[in-house]
Amino acid sequence: MNGRPPVQVFLGTLLLVFGVVALLVQLDVITADLGQVAADWWPLVVIGVGVAALVTVPRAWVGPTLVIGVGVLFLLQTLDLVQFSVWEILWPLAIILVGLALLTRVGRSTEDDDVVNSTVMWWGSQRRSRSQKFRGGSLTALMGGIELDLRDADIVGRAEIAVFVMWGGVEIKVPPTWRVHVSGLPLLGGWEDKTRPPSDPDAPQLVVHVTAVMGGAEVKHGKTLDAPAV
Repeated sequence: MNGRPPVQVFLGTLLLVFGVVALLVQLDVITADLGQVAADWWPLVVIGVGVAALVTVPRAWVGPTLVIGVGVLFLLQTLDLVQFSVWEILWPLAIILVGLALLTRVGRSTEDDDVVNSTVMWWGSQRRSRSQKFRGGSLTALMGGIELDLRDADIVGRAEIAVFVMWGGVEIKVPPTWRVHVSGLPLLGGWEDKTRPPSDPDAPQLVVHVTAVMGGAEVKHGKTLDAPAV
């Protein structure tokens, strides 16, 4: 049996606990201010979503780490453990994380790369790989977009791509000879697999793990770059 997504387990457990507490309050079994409890602890939902995303797409760690950091900061604020405004430090935190992501991927990217990693924030990126031994990569789009063209690439067996998109979009173009499997966490967002499965059951497989937070990802076919226009 397939396991449920971690975010579904977390949110389901959180709602169950809150519902049980609310029922006990209504039955006068316990005394609690549900409004205050919700006001103090709502950032746990944000933290849980970030942790679930990090577990789902650990290679695309920048976005989930940012979500976790934001949740922790809001929790500290709602519990009156800090005096500063969270909104004042959000943008420096985001810039630091993107900077770290760029520093950990130093090097000139080429169209022969077997692994493609890209992190964008407030801008767009177009990447392409023609590698005949493509192995995967990670794509993180924060309020930006990424286009990855793999139409002239090939896979030996299986490749995996981790995608985290928040208020942005990711588009992946693949050749029609690949089998594609897309799964992940849709959080007020989602993905669309527009590919068609090839007739060969042993065709190379691309597995795409997506966490979409108010954003979207799309995987589709396209003519190879060297094919003549019709």
